[in-house]
Amino acid sequence: MLIFTLRRLNLLIFTLLILSLLAYWLEYRLGNGDQSLWVGYIQFLKRLMSGDLGISSQSGRPILETIMLYLPATLELCLAAAIIAIVIGVLLGTLAALNQGKTIDIGIMGFSVLGSSIPVYWLAQLLIMLFAMHFQLLPSSGQLNLLYEVKPISGFMLIDTWLMPGPNRWPAFISALQHLCLPALTLALLPTTEVTRLVRSSMLEVLKQNYIKAAFSRGWSPLSVITKHGLRNALPPILPQLSLQFGAIITSAIVIEQVFEWPGLGHWLISSIMSRDYIAIQASMLLISSLLLVLNIVTELLSTLLYPAKRKESYGQQG
Repeated sequence: MLIFTLRRLNLLIFTLLILSLLAYWLEYRLGNGDQSLWVGYIQFLKRLMSGDLGISSQSGRPILETIMLYLPATLELCLAAAIIAIVIGVLLGTLAALNQGKTIDIGIMGFSVLGSSIPVYWLAQLLIMLFAMHFQLLPSSGQLNLLYEVKPISGFMLIDTWLMPGPNRWPAFISALQHLCLPALTLALLPTTEVTRLVRSSMLEVLKQNYIKAAFSRGWSPLSVITKHGLRNALPPILPQLSLQFGAIITSAIVIEQVFEWPGLGHWLISSIMSRDYIAIQASMLLISSLLLVLNIVTELLSTLLYPAKRKESYGQQG
């Protein structure tokens, strides 16, 4: 396990160095300084380690300060979408596996195929017209009703509204939750379909095992068997694949934030692209790529730690 961890950490460091080199190459091609590529790259790494990502040509503010301002809103949206995708995907995938070949299974898999083929920007417009314009149940844009003034504490609107003093705390929290619903549901559709297929496939393999048959033969209820044995053994092998869905969520969030005018990192990135703020584009893409790499490595290590069969495979590869 130690050798496997060190190999993954070496891979992470090497990949981050390649990403930083590509990021600096953009700055170098724009004609930043008369020094050579490698000398400038070493200085660029020193700036990154000190937290200096440059100055935005659009706002004149430090890039790191701007990122920290917009990042919490993006994380809040992505975490909400990830929670929705995992909860619904696990439920649908388990239900489809328990009813393999039946109408429920065919319907769920049909939903998976349909959901994975729908463009997110089209779905976003459809939900806005349906729930915001026709039924007028949910707001169509923004993060909070303009009637409420919330002092930023954590940057996460749900947390900040919950912590705000005064009688408007509960109405402001409800408003923030309502504004989060449409973009989070839109963003969760594609990863939900992928999670459903992954869980169904893994659960079908687990249901064939003898200990599952033994549990059913002892008279255990299906709910007890699934929760105590099924999901416990079906989820760890697919953790690395589940982490890849977070990358799809962040990528789609750029479009979703633009459609719903969500004040997050994606909205700021599109604005930077429109204004040709290359330093901001460089820093945001480097940050997003680094976050996804770290997440993938952490989930792979966690999966190897929790799933003995995968740990045995890693030992076999080392030998």
